[in-house]
This record gives sequence, structure tokens and C-alpha cells, in this order.
Amino acid sequence: MKDPTEFPLLHLPLLAIKEVLSTLSPLDLVNFSLASLKSKKVAKYFFNQHRELQYRLWLDIEEELAVGIRGTEKTYYFKLISDKTKDGLREGDKLFKYSEDPLTDFKKYVEYAIETFCWPVSQLYFDLGAFIVQNKSIIDWLKFQVEPFSCFYLHSNIISDEYVSYFLNHIEVDSYLDLNTKMSDNFQLIIPGSIEKLVIDQSNFVTIDQLSRFDCELIKLCHTKISNQELSQFFKNWMTSKSNINLQSFEIHIENREALEAISNLPHKVIDPERVRTFHRWYHPFPVTGGIDIKRDDGKIATFFIEDDMEFLNLVMITH
Repeated sequence: MKDPTEFPLLHLPLLAIKEVLSTLSPLDLVNFSLASLKSKKVAKYFFNQHRELQYRLWLDIEEELAVGIRGTEKTYYFKLISDKTKDGLREGDKLFKYSEDPLTDFKKYVEYAIETFCWPVSQLYFDLGAFIVQNKSIIDWLKFQVEPFSCFYLHSNIISDEYVSYFLNHIEVDSYLDLNTKMSDNFQLIIPGSIEKLVIDQSNFVTIDQLSRFDCELIKLCHTKISNQELSQFFKNWMTSKSNINLQSFEIHIENREALEAISNLPHKVIDPERVRTFHRWYHPFPVTGGIDIKRDDGKIATFFIEDDMEFLNLVMITH
């Protein structure tokens, strides 16, 4: 943190202080507030008068711990490091701080930002392999320190059944889950009803029965073992309103275009390959040329097409 003597503006009139504070980045605003009890009160008062700033926190719990402070278009990062030579250095919008106990100092910084400025935590990146022994205590800390997350990303190179289950049982999530963790083949993933968007990067454990229970609006599965025959049954269940009623977008990695056979044995309509329609996926509009349509028993339509994302082919389903 900066030395309190670096803040002579505390001796200025309050109006002048406000003008100076309005030019500070959120990183410098936090540092200023840490200079003394008086500076903390001034910074807290200033921010309470400027709620339109709407800063929020992004937490990176990885081998290198970081707190991101997101404003309008920029994200500022406070990063805890083990290299003393970089203590206090800045690289663009990043501020580096040396710590002998990074996890403890990380928690203190987050708690301080929440308590002083009421900045909510909107995103979490959590490497379950970075602090294995402390995973559950970190999750317990998150539960009592932050409000529901808008979205979170869990990843690891270790079998993470226990930690993923513990996380989902203890942390409330508003909207988005990106799961990129190794799981055992028989893992049963229970998704909270509040999750609207679900991405599973290593979905070898996901069975057709589990998929049918994921009542999300958007689902993406990568590296899956689900067969074309199982996909056909999944789409049939959707057509008869037996599962995934709220589904708006579904993507799944496929090995080849034969996956379209999962649709060919269902009632369907092949769209003119010259016809271009505009749909929405992840809330963004995009054009689709041709495609194949199926209809649900309540009249809702799902359009299928194959998308090449360089490394894989994706079978995409958009409902409308």
C-alpha cells in the first residue's frame, strides 16, 4: 500500500479533496482510504456520494491471487505476489503487492473493499487445485463475505467431485456457471435452479439423464460422451415437453456432421440454404443461413445448424 505521507491532499478543503478523489482510479481510492482513519471516512463519504460509479469486484483465486475492480469499461487489478522486487510496481492497470501470506492478505483486501465501499462481488475465478487443503475454508469464507455471484468459473486439473459439490451446496449463484474441472465418470452434478447459463468444458461425466435435468436457458457441453442416439432422445423429449422446457440455446461438441442424424429421424423441416434468419444466442444477435427446424408440441421452434470453431464442430440448437 502507499505511504500515508503520499496523500497531502488530506490537508486541503473538503471540496478540493472531492475533486481530487474524482480523478483517482479505484485502486488509488482504496489506497487513499487505507492511509488513515480520516482518509477512510473521506473516501467512504466520497463514494457514497457517487453511487453512479457502480464498481464491482472480480475475484481470482488462483496460484497468483488477484482482486479485479471493474468500473465501466476498465478492470483494475490488485495482485498479490511472492516476488519482493515487484512490490508496489504498476503495469498498466495492475498494482503488485508482495505478501508472505497471500491468501490471508487477499481475504483482508476483499473484506475491506466490501465493508468500506459496498462493492459487490460479481465474478469469481476459482482454481480448485491452487489451495487444495484450504478449498473448503475458502468456500466457507466466500459464503459469509459476499452476496450471490452473477457468474463464476471453477477450474482444476485434479478430480474435483467433492469440492464442486461443496461449492454448489454453500454458494448462491445468480446466473452463470462455467465448469472446467476434472470429474470422475460417475459424478452427479446437481445444478441450482438459479443458474440460467451452464458451460461444462470437460463434460465426459454428463449422461443424457443428467442433461435432461439441467433446467437452464443456455447449455454448452464440450468433450462429451453423449452419443447421437442419446441426442436424438434428448431432442425428442424436448419436442414432447418432457424435459428442458426453458432451454433457449444448446451447444455440444461433435466429431463429425453425422450428428445431424440425431435430428433426421424426428419430424423436421430443412430450411432453404439461401435463407438467412437472425436469432439471439447469449443475448447477442447473429445470422443463421439455412438450418433444420423441429417443433415442440406447444408450437415453439428449434433451429439446428453446425458451427465450426476452428478446433471443434458444434451442433447448435436455438429455440424461438
